[in-house]
Amino acid sequence: MPRTLLATLIGLGLLTFPCWGAMKSIGQNKVNIRQAPSLKADIAFQAHLGYPVEVEKKKDQWVLIKDWQGNTGWVYRPLVADIRTAVVLEENVNVRSGPGLKHRVVMQADRGQVYKIFAQEGKWVQIGYYLEGEKIGWIRQDLVWGE
Repeated sequence: MPRTLLATLIGLGLLTFPCWGAMKSIGQNKVNIRQAPSLKADIAFQAHLGYPVEVEKKKDQWVLIKDWQGNTGWVYRPLVADIRTAVVLEENVNVRSGPGLKHRVVMQADRGQVYKIFAQEGKWVQIGYYLEGEKIGWIRQDLVWGE
């Protein structure tokens, strides 16, 4: 009985901690990314709502994040959301009506633009607008960061 209880408690404990290295996004607009896990630390850069980040580690109520350009910094943990977003890595990337090259191009996206991820199918991700929740189309996974 004690082994079962211990195993259950360990399993539940693992479920309550986020998976480090997990992709998240910034949950508010104009969030300060700091050089250390403190409100007194210098601001390294600012990130806007929906900006995709990779969580690298946790310290108290702060998380160390990395962005698509390799920039790192500390963010107050409640300002990080579990919403999947991606940033476009190239200029003039085709966004298609379906997941594959046979589907028509519905628009082009540019480097640095951020979109919400709605679905993934093979090597394609369905993207759309973050606030509106509107789906736009499909883009190759290797042309975005954050998936």
